[in-house]
Amino acid sequence: MVVFRTATPSDIEGIAGLHVTSWQQNYRGAFSDAFLDAEALIERRLVWQERLTSIEPRQFISVAEHEGAIVGFVCAYLNHSREYGTLLDNLHVASEMKGMGIGKSLMALVANESEERYPNSGLYLWVLEQNKKAHEFYTHLNGEKIETVSGNDIGDRTILKSRYFWSDIKTLLKRVKKEYKGEH
Repeated sequence: MVVFRTATPSDIEGIAGLHVTSWQQNYRGAFSDAFLDAEALIERRLVWQERLTSIEPRQFISVAEHEGAIVGFVCAYLNHSREYGTLLDNLHVASEMKGMGIGKSLMALVANESEERYPNSGLYLWVLEQNKKAHEFYTHLNGEKIETVSGNDIGDRTILKSRYFWSDIKTLLKRVKKEYKGEH
């Protein structure tokens, strides 16, 4: 059984480890091997330590746990942008747990929280261009790919990333709940 809960500082290692594993599986070539294999874990530990010990009021972090291990997590910044609304900054699911609805459930948690606290807000996220599975996932949930830009805000190389946008969180919530129930 998968349990969803608010992340705590005791989750730093689990989240950082899953984050790096996900990057290694999906971003090889976008980031250097040296960064992914030697530097990313240290960098992600620092990021997650900061996020989980100095929580911002509009920050939302939840984990999915299975048999005591973190198998998914989400981090969002509610009402982050006047134009686009809530920023879904991270959503990662362990590869062996994909296809079980964990990603959709994490999306639903963020969308619910955003809708409760900032009604009528949109939701957006960035996806590295090479992560085709993530593009398929967000497109399937009716995310609109509105732009692709280059940036160097993560990793050790300039990357291409695409912005996905949902202008209406209520519609996203309906889609996520419908998908989770297995309806099409």
